[in-house]
Amino acid sequence: MRNVTPKEGRTMYLKKFFAGIMAVSMVISISACGTKSSAGPSAASTSTTANTEAVQSSTAQKADPFGKYEEPVTIRVVRTLDPNVKFDEGQSIEKNGYIDEIKKQFNIDVKIDWVAAPGNDFDQKLSLAISSNSLPDALMVNMTQFSSMIKYDQLADLTGTFNDYGSDMMKAFYKSGGDALKKLIEIDGKVMGIPATIPKANGFNEMWIRQDWLDKLSLSAPKNLAELREVAKAFVEKDPDGNGKKDTIGIGGPSKQGRIAIPDGNQFGLDPIFAAHKSFPTYWLKDGKGQVTYGSIQPETKQALQTLHELYQDGLLDKEMLIRDDSMQPALDNKTGIFFGPWWVGYNLADAYKKNPTPDWQAYAYPEADDGNYYVHLASPATSFLVVNKNYKNPEAAVKIINLVLRDEAKWIESGLSKGSGTGGSYPLFAVFDNVDEIEASYDILTKYMKGEIAINDVDFSTHKLLKGDMEAITKLKKEPKDNYSIKNWDLSSELVSSNLPRLISIMVGDRSLSTAKNIKEVYSLYYGTTDTMTSKWASLQKLEQEAFAKAIMSNDATSTFDDFVKNWKAQGGDKIITEIAEIAK
Repeated sequence: MRNVTPKEGRTMYLKKFFAGIMAVSMVISISACGTKSSAGPSAASTSTTANTEAVQSSTAQKADPFGKYEEPVTIRVVRTLDPNVKFDEGQSIEKNGYIDEIKKQFNIDVKIDWVAAPGNDFDQKLSLAISSNSLPDALMVNMTQFSSMIKYDQLADLTGTFNDYGSDMMKAFYKSGGDALKKLIEIDGKVMGIPATIPKANGFNEMWIRQDWLDKLSLSAPKNLAELREVAKAFVEKDPDGNGKKDTIGIGGPSKQGRIAIPDGNQFGLDPIFAAHKSFPTYWLKDGKGQVTYGSIQPETKQALQTLHELYQDGLLDKEMLIRDDSMQPALDNKTGIFFGPWWVGYNLADAYKKNPTPDWQAYAYPEADDGNYYVHLASPATSFLVVNKNYKNPEAAVKIINLVLRDEAKWIESGLSKGSGTGGSYPLFAVFDNVDEIEASYDILTKYMKGEIAINDVDFSTHKLLKGDMEAITKLKKEPKDNYSIKNWDLSSELVSSNLPRLISIMVGDRSLSTAKNIKEVYSLYYGTTDTMTSKWASLQKLEQEAFAKAIMSNDATSTFDDFVKNWKAQGGDKIITEIAEIAK
């Protein structure tokens, strides 16, 4: 099975840009970000005559989220096209089963203005469209693009459209994000984009550890940094795999394509070790004096890098981190004892479930900080947004297209509709939508179900796309005791091991800490957009940071490396960016 990347992992169960939110009780004061921080200047001017006419036109008919137009309505869109996508015979990005379904259900003709490869190609082409004011009728954008469109007064006010035409599922997803999500996309009370909400759990990095190794060596899961060091040392020196050699890795690290710390779910990243020092690299924070600062240049980050340096020098942290092509392979080869990652790691361990003996990977909210709390940086509830050109007269058409995929995607997958490309490959205006608390809700319901506290008929599945299938599968896969999720308590001979077990392990093991731990302190960045200086300086500053962190961990002098990094980062544009974000966050 191919290992998925962190980005793919966020959406794997169907196949982490966050404005400020509530402060947390912690040494570092993290305050809520105002409207300006997420979307730039006020969008009051977006209520133009053209947009008013569009709203009047769209509400002239009966508001029905799934209503069909009597006369054809055309919508112009753009989208990415992965060169590796394989279309069914006779189909293309312009003509496929999904576009046919949209026509059949709504009488909407989808026209694609242009396509581009994901990443830089698409971003550059869209940037040109924004600057030349040549946007399509509707499209999916990221936070930075959304902010630019707000700045240039290009977007329709979707408040009425969302209220009238958003499906129950779409509205439930929006509601699940709470005030944090509203601050992300509402300007002066107006809904300027429909957020593709994603589970909060996606940004929650925790410790995955070989429970069978712990049991063999009569050890407990390490709760703090000191215990982590001792357990990692035992995993390296006491032959936990039983082959008579000292060839095991205590703590796995990122591959050469990976990152030491990022603002999202980070498989094989070292984020929890930073968090145990109350360090939050890549985050914009307020310090003890209420001043905006950057987490990567704080004294706590220096301390965290020193700890990582010591672990590396002592041979407890993978000596081939940032060199390996694939950090998952040693884990699958029975050589890694500990690594960090989000709830969805269970998907990438799928091949391990077929081994005999099967490794027992368990997940914990460790290591804790010295105050006994587990600090975790959480990603945005949305990083992708549906927006509509303010001059388009049928904004509800875009919302209906989203309603349809939310309602029917599971049915399409089951029937094999445009199987070659899949919805992610060719559906117009595609994004993954889900409840922000979907994984926690799934864990809670599945736990109660396995205890016999609820029956499958007691659950409302209208806003849970995969939960019914999860409940049906877990009864076939789970052995007694029902409340123990050790790997030995699953039926590994079942035909569902490949199709359903990875997801169930991800939820019942991977999300257990997020759903049950009482000492979790959530940390969010003040700002997730792009300031003017970041447009030209951020790429080089990120490169400077990555190289400095790697050198601090792996070379002989962590202290001077970090001090030089801070000095250079501030001089090369960092101080100016801090000033810009401080102004936005007022």
